[in-house]
Amino acid sequence: MSLRPQATIPPVPDDTARVARAAFPRGTPYLVLRDRLGAVFADADFADLYPRLGQPAYAPWRLALVTVMQFREGLSDRAALNAVAAVEPAWLRAIAPPEWHERYDRRVEEWRLRIGDAKRAAYIAQVGADGFVLLAALDADGAPRGVADLPEVALLRRVWARQFERVEPSEGGEGGARLRPVKGRGPADRVESPYDADARYRSKRTTSWSGYMVHLTETCDAGAPRLVVHADTTPANVHEGPRTAPIHDALAAKGLAPAEHLVDSAYVGASQLVEARVRHGIDLIGPGRRDVSWQGRSGGAAFSRADFRVDWERRVAICPEGKEATNWTTCAKKGHGRTGKTFIHVAFRAADCRPCPSRSRCTRARSPYLGRAIAVLHRPEDEALAAARALVEAPGRGGIYAQRQGIEGTISQGVRAFGLRRARYRGLAKTTLQHVATAAAVDLDRIAAWLGGRPLAPTRTSRFAALAA
Repeated sequence: MSLRPQATIPPVPDDTARVARAAFPRGTPYLVLRDRLGAVFADADFADLYPRLGQPAYAPWRLALVTVMQFREGLSDRAALNAVAAVEPAWLRAIAPPEWHERYDRRVEEWRLRIGDAKRAAYIAQVGADGFVLLAALDADGAPRGVADLPEVALLRRVWARQFERVEPSEGGEGGARLRPVKGRGPADRVESPYDADARYRSKRTTSWSGYMVHLTETCDAGAPRLVVHADTTPANVHEGPRTAPIHDALAAKGLAPAEHLVDSAYVGASQLVEARVRHGIDLIGPGRRDVSWQGRSGGAAFSRADFRVDWERRVAICPEGKEATNWTTCAKKGHGRTGKTFIHVAFRAADCRPCPSRSRCTRARSPYLGRAIAVLHRPEDEALAAARALVEAPGRGGIYAQRQGIEGTISQGVRAFGLRRARYRGLAKTTLQHVATAAAVDLDRIAAWLGGRPLAPTRTSRFAALAA
């Protein structure tokens, strides 16, 4: 398909406008947006998505507008046809044992698994063995050409290589398969669903799910509507921290890089703080990740890393009791041996720590020959992290970071009104499209509310809570 862009989008016909106003005398968000903003999309916005040759495509500005309206109204796509023709039915019929129909004619979630560890283990072993039989037949000389290269077969190979191992046949018996030990299954990036190879598993606090994660960025300027300006979609197992830089790159490419970016603690790290400022001039504002050491969790009863001062000019760390440590060692960060990321290990003299009256508040080392040790980031990162924490905790600055709470309302609106929590499609690319369309639908709703003079709804208060007001 090729694009034949319309130079100008034609106006709404008079008869159409008259019927619409008669049908909706109080107006609708769509009528308000058309009257106040005119055309929302233009064909030129999508020119880079089309080749130069081919049949003319339907006007993309119409498709985009209909898609956004569809997501705003929560309309579903037409149900996909649930009949897929087999590529080589005769060949598969010849190699499939009769018992395969009993085991695989229906999806596994449509029938009850056998109860009991022994029966369940036997079933898993049988499924593993059947998979190896099928893969071996696909690799044999008589297999139909091209079938072994199907995406579904590639996914089967990937899952079986990770989850199962062959069992060599015993004397007079048959071989089989068994699950690999958990520690022998390789890295954690594993396929979670046979229906979506891109979906991944994530557990965050009390919530666990398989699928994707969306990172939304919205404006919070006073005197203007709060609009979602970027939606970043990743598999669920991708942590928030590594997405900070790509999000900033995307915002800068749109000409929307903010002066200050208020983020959750998961997006704040020393390297993110420095990189945001150096690359885009963005002040990343967030509380930073919590100190999970026992000292950091003591509520001030023990000396955490924040209680130690660093004299960078003298290369000296100073403890709360005034003792100095000059034993500095550069170490590679755990899991970053190949990336070159390092930190500074600072060890205090045991002779200073042993008689210290605050030793119990500082270290739990039982050996009298060990003193307190702390991990210090390199100077740019250490100072940036300390400044970010001080900025959030400073008197009068808490109101700035409190504005970030608006994104929680946006996520709630996306989940409750626009179905954001459920992926409509399979695959990262299509789920990304869903999230972009959902963000545009949220913006459409908010712009219409802003133009119509409808203010943001206050946080809901239960009747019981209102009794104490």
